[in-house]
Amino acid sequence: MQMRDDLGITTKLENGKAYLEFALPEKIGRLLSALQIEIWEGAEGERLVFHGEYSSEEADSMTALLLRPHLWDGMRDPYVYLVKAQGRFRSVEYGEKMGGMEKEEKLDSAEDITGEVEMYWRQELAIYDVHVIDKKGIFLNEKEFLPHEVVYRLPPQISDAGMRVEQVRRDLERLVRMGVNVIRLEGTGTGAEGVNCSEVRTFYSLCRKRGFLTGDLWIRPENLPVYRGLSGETAEDGLLSANGRTLTERYYYYQAKWSSEPVLYPALSTLHRQKNGLVSLTIYSNQKKVVLYVEGVLFLFQSAASGDPEFIFEDIPVAKLPLHLAAEAGNLSISLTVTKL
Repeated sequence: MQMRDDLGITTKLENGKAYLEFALPEKIGRLLSALQIEIWEGAEGERLVFHGEYSSEEADSMTALLLRPHLWDGMRDPYVYLVKAQGRFRSVEYGEKMGGMEKEEKLDSAEDITGEVEMYWRQELAIYDVHVIDKKGIFLNEKEFLPHEVVYRLPPQISDAGMRVEQVRRDLERLVRMGVNVIRLEGTGTGAEGVNCSEVRTFYSLCRKRGFLTGDLWIRPENLPVYRGLSGETAEDGLLSANGRTLTERYYYYQAKWSSEPVLYPALSTLHRQKNGLVSLTIYSNQKKVVLYVEGVLFLFQSAASGDPEFIFEDIPVAKLPLHLAAEAGNLSISLTVTKL
């Protein structure tokens, strides 16, 4: 028995109906029995909504129709169906040993069980529609969609696959808090370079269940933020440092730009002495107003510019070090003690 998750499924939405087409993986061998496919409501399979049986003659045209399907709707409603399938196949290895398909077809499957294998599929199905309307934008299920996209690098390979999956889940939660809604896995073709297809499918499954769109869906900016830096890259190159433990200033910049979660973050790399001897500091926030205090005294407040998360405070007076700064925005506050400039 083999358990798999690579049954090909394409969907098309039209007039409130979902038209599905199933495709067996390549080099799987010849189907010897009817292939049974079931679709269940919910990721855990709460209620059966479709059952189909397809003979070997129908293997190239396996279709299904769902009326009024529950649509996957990104972060708003990351709903997935459960797909189960099973069938008995002549193994590819067996066919090759017997001299190829021409000889294999002459065999009676009942006489030689060793060349047969029962295969099972269990995987999620997300039904949705994404398209681009020229000069209007991107639409998900007929609603306008504003992509907040990052490139994701899988964590380094570790011996325990379960621990690697947990690491990916933690990464996705960080990206949710950052306001990301689209993820592209680094690499080309079926997935990232050096990553097997099973790992790619597992990653995309985790993304779908958490509400992220994935894959190459539209023309994108050239320089997308990248999650997880590499050894030798500067901190500005990634949202997570190469050590895998520290979120960078770039992460908080985009969080302030994209997230609905309140953000107030002083970018310490921007703290510097100006030519006139005074100090400048940039603060990232998605609040309407940021107030800066110097040595406990109100120095300046700034109102947000449309869509800009940067609040740049210049000409901050510094009589001596250490310099004590504090910032407030909404219900957030943070204090800094500067000992070196």
